[in-house]
Amino acid sequence: MAEWSALAVAIGILLIAAAIIGIMLSVRRMLLRTEAVLGKLEGECIQLSKEASRVLERASVSLDSIQRQLAAGESIAISISEAASVVVKTANAVHSVSKRASLAAVEHMERARLENERRIGEVFRWFDAGMTLWYTWNRRTSKSGDGHAD
Repeated sequence: MAEWSALAVAIGILLIAAAIIGIMLSVRRMLLRTEAVLGKLEGECIQLSKEASRVLERASVSLDSIQRQLAAGESIAISISEAASVVVKTANAVHSVSKRASLAAVEHMERARLENERRIGEVFRWFDAGMTLWYTWNRRTSKSGDGHAD
């Protein structure tokens, strides 16, 4: 009878070890996916920074144009209007760039949070199953040892 108990314990330990290995592999895959998403996010941020740089270059060109117009004696009203237009376009472009970057970051973080919650839930379910198996096995071995002789 002791051999069967030892065999049951060994099988239980092997099942728990297999479950832990499976969970660790799942966590590793999740981390690899997270790394890939962060790489994509980095690429998007680089693209957005290039776009912001182009917008700033256009703003610089527009400001240079405004300075030339002022130097040439054009009316102040036209210069102010163009400057306001450039500022509005720049502000809109910067707002658009920052909004896209913020949305991408929030979406990524939400996906990562949901995935982490799901993984943690799996770990607790496996832990609960292991504890239930251990408790049941422990109860049965203590009952068989109390009243029965082999």
